[in-house]
Amino acid sequence: MQGLNWLYFDLNSYFATIEQQVDPLLRGKPVAVVSLLSDSTCAIAASYEAKLKGINTGTKIYEAKKLCPELICIKGRHKLYVEYHKRIFAEINKLLFVDAVCSIDEGAGRLTGKYQQEEEAIRLAQNIKLAIKQNVGDYITCSIGMTGPIFTTM
Repeated sequence: MQGLNWLYFDLNSYFATIEQQVDPLLRGKPVAVVSLLSDSTCAIAASYEAKLKGINTGTKIYEAKKLCPELICIKGRHKLYVEYHKRIFAEINKLLFVDAVCSIDEGAGRLTGKYQQEEEAIRLAQNIKLAIKQNVGDYITCSIGMTGPIFTTM
């Protein structure tokens, strides 16, 4: 039986989570990252807390504030997100070569050798999550999926 071939990772609510990482006072609160501080713009990213209120990427801020009056809007900081991208991908590269950078918050690496076995791939995914948490930021999370003859997510 052929094993797993690829591990895919996607950082969760990336821009909003990075803002919550650098400012712990934002943690647990609905946050929208915007291009400019105006009710006529839309959310570039939303925290989990904002998503629970119905706010997603593309939601107009005037609509978002109706759904969630306590929404905190943060002007996006591209340089900060790029800095964290580099740190996160460096951590992942210590454990798995990143073959494909799909976007600032998504990538994939080929699974080889023992990591093609489901148990080992799951262990690798858990180690990637732990390395990000311990070495980059305790508030940063990611979803990881694996493909091959079977597809699984963690």
